[in-house]
Parts: sequence; structure tokens; C-alpha cells
Amino acid sequence: MAATHTARILSLDKLANLLPSPLRPLHGKRAAPLALPDNIICFCRRSAADLNRPQSGRALHHRFVLILALETAVTVAVDDRAIRLNPGEGLLVLPFQFHDYIQPGREELRWLFITFDMVDAAPLQALRFRPFVITPVIRQTGAELVEAYLTRGEGDLTSLLLAVLLQRIRQAEPILRRHQKPSVTPGMIMQVNQLALGTDQPLSAKEIASSLGISASHLRARFRASCGVSLGRHLRRLRLEKACGLLRLSQRRVTEVGDLCGFTSIYSFSRAFHTAYGVSPMAYRHGDRARKPGS
Repeated sequence: MAATHTARILSLDKLANLLPSPLRPLHGKRAAPLALPDNIICFCRRSAADLNRPQSGRALHHRFVLILALETAVTVAVDDRAIRLNPGEGLLVLPFQFHDYIQPGREELRWLFITFDMVDAAPLQALRFRPFVITPVIRQTGAELVEAYLTRGEGDLTSLLLAVLLQRIRQAEPILRRHQKPSVTPGMIMQVNQLALGTDQPLSAKEIASSLGISASHLRARFRASCGVSLGRHLRRLRLEKACGLLRLSQRRVTEVGDLCGFTSIYSFSRAFHTAYGVSPMAYRHGDRARKPGS
């Protein structure tokens, strides 16, 4: 530990010597508008059997899921792609992406998960389906993030360090030629999600199928074959997860959230939400997430 600390000091000394005297001391680098990650949860999976818990089947939710594979290779099935993560590699799963874990190299593993909310997802879209190498600087920033997470009262520091970590990942070289061939038409799941989430009023299966240029029955069959759930159930989950995001990230009234997510009344919205998550929409907004998975 002491040697590492000394190395950092020496590195900073060398870098400081490279800095020029400012010609305009009042004009420097300006920060772009910054959206910080929020509602951060860090946890570690130590066995392959635990990767697909706490829920069975393919996970789908409105949160980001940052994966750092520290030990053991596992394939992450994301939407219609299968991405093999070897030890020392990572991946960011974006909101509303189907994902589960298959083909573990062995039962024992160490995978670090960091899940979070973010108001503006646009800066991270470039990381979709893009595995990356956990470089020494990414590993060090990740260690500082976990240390802050484990320290009481360091929520602001945790958020700032995660923002730095995500920027380091965006700058990292992507791992190429890692995707297996998809089993269905590439992008079909993404297109369904974009159509379903891109309108204030919920679309029917027939309307979505028409937009994709196929029949509703064909869409239902292909969707169930690729995702393991019916299209109707998936669209309902999307509506509820969209509601979770609005409750967590906006100041809209609960009745307005239910309306925006396609529910005909506050009663039907509250009933569906409570059935899915075990709490009322208002209780969820106030932090009671009895059944809400962190991953």
C-alpha cells in the first residue's frame, strides 16, 4: 500500500512539472452540463448460480447495470446478442435491455455489479453492446468507488466516482468481434422497445407489428422464441418499468405517471404496480423497494 501511495505522489510530481504557467489565469477548461448517476447499488456475485437472481428468466428494468468480470468467463445474453465476458473485461447493460447470464466457465466467480439511475442516458448510448477491457485506471477508479460506497455518508463521492468511472470506460478501447450471431433478426427487440417507449400512448401488438412490416402473430411467435416471454407480458413490464423510472427520476404526480404509462386509472395503475413490486407507487417513490431488484 505504501509503495502504491509513493508511486502516485511521484507520478503527480512529474505531471506537475509538465504544466505551463497560464497566459490567461481566468480562462480554463469549462465543464459540459453533467448528469450524475444516482440511486447507486454495488454488489458482488460469487457463484454462477446467483447471476440470474433474484428473479428467474431474462431481467428487464429501467436501470443501468455496469458489470466488471473479475474472475471466471460467462456469456451475457443482451437482447438478441450473446457477449462473452472474460476475466478482466466489463460491459454496460442499458435500461430496457433484456439480459441474463449463460455458459459460465465454472461455478465459482467474482463479478462486480454497479446498478444506477441516470436522468440523461444519451452520453452512455455509445456503450450499448460494447464490452471493454478493465484497464489499470478503470480498476483503480472502481476500487475507489467501492471504498466510497462502503463508507457511511459518502453518497456524493460515490456518485462522482461512478461518473468518472463511466467516462474512463467511454475512453477505453472496445473489444471487437466478440458477438455471437444473433438467433433472430438483429435489432428486433430494440425496435419493439423503441416503438413501445417512444409514444405517450401504449401501442398494441398489431400496431407494433405493422410498424415492423410483419404480422402480429409472426411478431408474437418470434418474440416469445427469442425472449422467453410473451409480447403482451413484455409490453406490460415495459410500462411498469417506465413508471419506475418516472417515479424515481421525475417530479410528476403519481396519477400523471400512471396516465403516461397507459393505465386507465390510478386504481388500475396502483394495483398493477403493487402486484409487480410489492409496494405502492408512492411508497416506491419514497424509497420502499421491497421487491425491486438491484440488478
